[in-house]
Amino acid sequence: MTPVSRETSAQLERYADLVRLENERQNLVARSTLDDFHTRHIGDAAQLVSHAKAGSHWCDIGSGAGLPGVVIAILTGDPVILIEPRRLRAEFLRTVVAELGLAGASVVEAKAEKVEGRFDVITARAVADTARLFAMTEHLAHAGTRWILPKGRSAKKELEAAQMSWQGEFRLVPSETSDEAHILVAERVRRKGRR
Repeated sequence: MTPVSRETSAQLERYADLVRLENERQNLVARSTLDDFHTRHIGDAAQLVSHAKAGSHWCDIGSGAGLPGVVIAILTGDPVILIEPRRLRAEFLRTVVAELGLAGASVVEAKAEKVEGRFDVITARAVADTARLFAMTEHLAHAGTRWILPKGRSAKKELEAAQMSWQGEFRLVPSETSDEAHILVAERVRRKGRR
């Protein structure tokens, strides 16, 4: 991860503490990943930032523990909407946004399909396979929207399956935090047969 200011580093540390504490109450992340939180979660989310333009308006679907959305909000200061349908997780995200003073971040407690608006970047971590994610979020996109999606070892297979019904410009970028993972960067995504 690119070096950050002392203030940003303190915010990331406080965020990690908040997740660890809340993880005792509700399962936000696997317990086995808590000791390596900075690499497994913060570093994994931080690498997405380089694939977006500065000042982008982000939408994080199924934000859960705030990954990657909260990390993106801390690192960029860009506007980030954290979409989370589960009440307890949405409450946790509101607490995080307030405690960290993330003026550009806000929480929407709803399913992605019910959310309105258009975003420059759509991201989601471990929410749905690629084809399903495109279907859930196409209404949130404008002509220049970029999907930046962290994916595991099934990235190539998922993309191939999605391309049966979706077209666009797609590239798989190797993850900086896992040899088996990729980031899917997609633009001009639309259903096949649509102009």
